[in-house]
Amino acid sequence: MVVIKFAGFTGEQPRIIPRLLPDSGAQSAVDVRLDDGGLTPMRRSKRTAKLASSGQKTIFRHGSAWLSWPGIVHAVPGPVATDRLYFTGDGAPKMRVGENTYPLGVPHPTGALTATLAGTGAGDVQTRTYVYTWVTEYGEESEPSPPAASVDWKPGNTVTLSGFAAPPAGRGIIKQRIYRTQTGRAAGTYLYFIAERNATAANFNDAIPVDAFNEPLRTADWNAPPDNLQGLITVANGIMAAFVGKDLYFCEPFHPHAWPEKYILTMDYEIVALAATQTSIMVVTKGTPYIVAGAHPDSMQQVKLEANLPCINARGCIDLGFAFCYPSKEGLVAIRADGSVGLVSGALFNTEEWQRLSPQTMVAGQMSGRYVAFYDTIDDDDFRRAGALFIDVGQQPFLIRSSAIASATFYDVEKSELHYLATGSTDIVQLDPLDAPRANMYWKSKPFVLGAPDTFGAILIDTDVRLSGNEEAEAQAELDAAIAENEARIANGTHKGPINASVLNDVPLAGHELVPLPTFEPSLVIGVYADGKRVASISATGRPVRLPAGFLARTWEIDVSGTIKVAQVAIGRTVEELRGVV
Repeated sequence: MVVIKFAGFTGEQPRIIPRLLPDSGAQSAVDVRLDDGGLTPMRRSKRTAKLASSGQKTIFRHGSAWLSWPGIVHAVPGPVATDRLYFTGDGAPKMRVGENTYPLGVPHPTGALTATLAGTGAGDVQTRTYVYTWVTEYGEESEPSPPAASVDWKPGNTVTLSGFAAPPAGRGIIKQRIYRTQTGRAAGTYLYFIAERNATAANFNDAIPVDAFNEPLRTADWNAPPDNLQGLITVANGIMAAFVGKDLYFCEPFHPHAWPEKYILTMDYEIVALAATQTSIMVVTKGTPYIVAGAHPDSMQQVKLEANLPCINARGCIDLGFAFCYPSKEGLVAIRADGSVGLVSGALFNTEEWQRLSPQTMVAGQMSGRYVAFYDTIDDDDFRRAGALFIDVGQQPFLIRSSAIASATFYDVEKSELHYLATGSTDIVQLDPLDAPRANMYWKSKPFVLGAPDTFGAILIDTDVRLSGNEEAEAQAELDAAIAENEARIANGTHKGPINASVLNDVPLAGHELVPLPTFEPSLVIGVYADGKRVASISATGRPVRLPAGFLARTWEIDVSGTIKVAQVAIGRTVEELRGVV
């Protein structure tokens, strides 16, 4: 019995000679999901938002609002409140709360106070100095002012503090906190909190008792983030990380406005991008990658990974959770949580083929645990190559293709949704949404080469030929929306249908700008090829179907196109042989 069974479908491995592919491998896989071993059509993309302008390089959904920037921006929720968004790349680092945007750093007083003694004192002398800080409406505290000139205080004296500066506008500073040196029981002489008041330039009289101990000044060595900080990410334990050049910065845990310089780690090469996993940070550079690990910024340790695979494009970097993927000149690289690093595209592309995709300009995303590379480039023959590659970076990497082209992406982790800004458009589109009708997929098998020419006389296709109740409702909703849109365009005369209603070449001859009505009839065609020639096109499913006879062929292959899920396909010499196929 000779039966070829197509099941457990996978995607393309274009570097491998087609006849040497795994039996489940594909010469072509387009707009098809391969999550469960079957062939399932992806769903049609749908618009989820519209921007005011096209060509943005970064999009981000914050709550119900879509944000966008013309440059490369890294935006992340913070570790202290759900309504705050922090981002770098749009000038100096910023914090967004609701509809308001603020500089991330909190300015600090730059002038020292003046401390003046009053009254008659007697007893032991204490040498005192004073500083003060500013506090925002969100509880963020600044670095302290320079220390005031010290005074020798004795019991009975009071100290008047003057020289308080009015806080700058634009950062929501509402409070002052005042500190003075005092000898503690364990910490020795240090600055301790003595009072908090509304931000004012008025003098302050210090009559606080000596034994009124409070918390020590915690912001003494805090620093505002540098203006050119970039690549912001969140790490565990309330830590955020970002970089400038070769320097890796960390914020004070649970205080995203403070980036102490004492925590800086320096790499050997300029940093390109960062990703976090558990308590580790993956750092990719223009040279070798690194892993930085630790539970607190003051205990971080850096380890250089033994891989000469420089990152060439920050927009091509994606954290898949189980691996951090980035483009190098040689191919797609993956760093895993255990520190292993390798070229996962080695079975998919050689260096020359990879370079034709212009990896230095790729825009990356992720979906279903796969790396998604949107590419758009002109090759040496002035031929445009554009589309998307869904790369499975597992033990046996493969890829799926799509015609989608993007200039920016956003992955909603909570909803597992990939959104992208269509190139040259203002439309933000969701890729493969669950509530959209199926698209038309295409999948072509490897060529199966027999030892001697033979014939196959029957085919069996196992599939579901019906739309589900949800899919029927989704299809009807899309149809109703298209009809409503056309009715509106006809009513306001914007369909450009009448003669001379459009400028030359604006629409096709005798054409219009009405929305095409979608069709949702389930469709499926299985093509059977013998020695490269298509010998049959079959749509019947669920039972063996006879194939044309009267010829022999040594090479056999199939292709699948349609909007219906296919579980398996089998071809055999006779109908009887297929009756036993499970």
